[in-house]
Amino acid sequence: MEMEDAQRNELLRMDSRQMYVSNSSPCVNVLIVPQRRDVAAFVNSYPTLDVTHEFVKGEYTSSTPIVLQVSLSRDADEEEDDGDISVVAPCFPGKKTANWWVVVGEQSTRQLLSIKRVTVPKSLGVKLEFTLPKGTHLLKLYVICDSYVGADHDINLEPLEVAEGEDSDSDSDEDSDGSDESDEMEVEKLG
Repeated sequence: MEMEDAQRNELLRMDSRQMYVSNSSPCVNVLIVPQRRDVAAFVNSYPTLDVTHEFVKGEYTSSTPIVLQVSLSRDADEEEDDGDISVVAPCFPGKKTANWWVVVGEQSTRQLLSIKRVTVPKSLGVKLEFTLPKGTHLLKLYVICDSYVGADHDINLEPLEVAEGEDSDSDSDEDSDGSDESDEMEVEKLG
């Protein structure tokens, strides 16, 4: 929503003419009187979100979770200290707060690896954990707004090389009687 002042003033120059809009509701024609303050309120509330990310350093194996730290910060006006993150949605039946879906996915396999829904007042850190099989993975980070069209982010992450992890099956094969105490505890709780 970056625009020079002259362009914005020209765009917002509205007179008292009325405009009719057709829609599919029972009221076929709805009378709308454009209001400069309504347009300005919407434009000023449109979210500008800065997204940074970083993989937590470590050895990436198929048996250990991979952690991606994502930082989200909203570009809010300095004089706007009330932290109101309400959406300008006059046709919504109640007050609507802008939520964001932070998603990690692998496009080649069409899999979502981690997903979280968050609300960003000014800034927020999100930790996403997921596991991957052995191999090279080209992942994407998606930050999707549930309230505004065009505010989403689609970020290609650096290629991630995942090594073969240790087999956890070898530990359970060493049990001589083959029973598992945690399974017995669960049965006792249910029975």
